[in-house]
Amino acid sequence: MGLAQAQAQAQAQAPARTALPAGGSAAASANGAPVRFLVVAAQESILSAAVAGRIARLPVSLGDNVRAGEVVASFDCAEVQARRDAARAEQESARVQYDAKQKLQGLQSAAEVEVELAAANVNKAQSQVRIFDAQIAQCNFVAPFAGKVARVHVKVGQGLNPGAPVIELVSNGPLKARMNVPSQWLAWLKVGDRLDGEVDETGGKVALKVTRIAGRVDAVSQTVEIETELVASGAGSGGTVLPGMSGQVRPHAPQ
Repeated sequence: MGLAQAQAQAQAQAPARTALPAGGSAAASANGAPVRFLVVAAQESILSAAVAGRIARLPVSLGDNVRAGEVVASFDCAEVQARRDAARAEQESARVQYDAKQKLQGLQSAAEVEVELAAANVNKAQSQVRIFDAQIAQCNFVAPFAGKVARVHVKVGQGLNPGAPVIELVSNGPLKARMNVPSQWLAWLKVGDRLDGEVDETGGKVALKVTRIAGRVDAVSQTVEIETELVASGAGSGGTVLPGMSGQVRPHAPQ
């Protein structure tokens, strides 16, 4: 879900007292009306299938914590492993033939071209082994960072086509919040400023530290996208803040 779509959905679901004025005008927001924000994880990833296969192992479930590098799902790759074993046998055969040609060349019983052809066969066999090694590596879905399982798209025994989603992960790091603020805020807003926010789902207060400001203003809406980091929660936090939650902030411009 894109940022603009998520903000529009959050605005439609928010109580009437927090809704932006009709049309969500930037001018109204600049005069003190709240601006909607969306909470996102510092890192998010959808692990998808690079090749066709059938799920053989699914050791994690929704909400589980995973470590960076942990295998969270695996394809049944018995056939590919068998082909790799055959390729390794061919590689060993090619190496033996190459060694034999070298010895014969030392005895002046083999031409140089025969030795070169034997060496080429060794390189070809090694390349085949590397191809199967790469295919086997794609059989395992590895967590790229430490985090939690946000969604599981597959079941054991399910067949997948290339590009099909398998598991969604969100990181355990600090959460972020993104929002489109009126361009008038640029007169006073800068990186490092803090904004006071309130999360709709929990009613809790959060402090948002501005970490990034987009380098372009949207000419139609006269807004600019900013990214903030959730650095603290108020005394009445009312619950854990999770990615996908939304809320509102008000400007701190001098009156």
